[in-house]
Amino acid sequence: MLFASAVYFHQQAGQGILKAGERCIMVILPSLYLFSVLASFSVKSGVLEMLAKPFRNHGGNHAVLWMIVLFSQMGGYPVGAQLLHSMYQEGRISAEQEEKLLCACFGCGFGFLFATVSGNLRTALIIWLMLTLPNLLTAGIFLRKMKPEVRPDSKLNQKPFSVLLTESVENTASAMLKICGMILAFGAFTGILEGLTGRIPAVIGSILEISRLSDEMKSGGTLPEAVGLLSFGGLCVHCQIASISENHLRWGRFWLCRILTAVSSALLCRCSMQYLFPESIPVFLPEMQISPYSSPSRIPACCLAVMSVFVLKKYDFFDKILTNSEK
Repeated sequence: MLFASAVYFHQQAGQGILKAGERCIMVILPSLYLFSVLASFSVKSGVLEMLAKPFRNHGGNHAVLWMIVLFSQMGGYPVGAQLLHSMYQEGRISAEQEEKLLCACFGCGFGFLFATVSGNLRTALIIWLMLTLPNLLTAGIFLRKMKPEVRPDSKLNQKPFSVLLTESVENTASAMLKICGMILAFGAFTGILEGLTGRIPAVIGSILEISRLSDEMKSGGTLPEAVGLLSFGGLCVHCQIASISENHLRWGRFWLCRILTAVSSALLCRCSMQYLFPESIPVFLPEMQISPYSSPSRIPACCLAVMSVFVLKKYDFFDKILTNSEK
């Protein structure tokens, strides 16, 4: 049925892919790529543990996990999953700990927030707090019942700086290509849905793929609605996180946490607009100052090409081509 729909609505599917590709280049890569590289490097090099060291007297071994929670709120949706899975691969946390913390290490990050809701720093910080507080509460609940579990084979990486940086870039390139590929696939699916139904409501489109928020919600959506959608994250992001974590994800628990945090963030936003910052936060998204990555630039496209080369190099693609040519 999907194949037949893709044939019949090929024009709409193609338009959906083109729009999704534009969002990948103009919003996703500029807002997430650098944060993801830094996040991967912080785990591989042991920097994360160094930053958490001053807090060990208060938080014990959970101090590192709290640092991951904070990093995930600042970096962007995939950063939390990337950090947790790197910790799991390094033998520092168990699969069960990763699965639980994935429910809380989930934030849109400053870059994505600037790109979709507000380019004004003060307003973005207020909105970021509304998105972060429910996740911190969720993390506190899980960490309180979680016994610190560090595997005996856990060791900090002693590789040179250049090697760690290169590995971090390669891992991030692979993750970014997965993310962009998933966004393109969802762009095609939403294009087919638009062909079937005429037009997808803005809320439904953002629930399917959250980067559509930058296009859809400006036409009349309210800020609490947008904050709730950002907190939920969208099914496309959920699939990305499941892929990055190699499916260390209990879907029922994850969706329950996302729904509860989305409702909490939307209520916090509404209360803040009425009682705390009645004159500082606009009610409707068209009134917000959207800045960041809308100007035409070739840099994001170049970043995508470089990431592709890194991924091909990582899987020895070029060596295999040369070997086959010699044969």
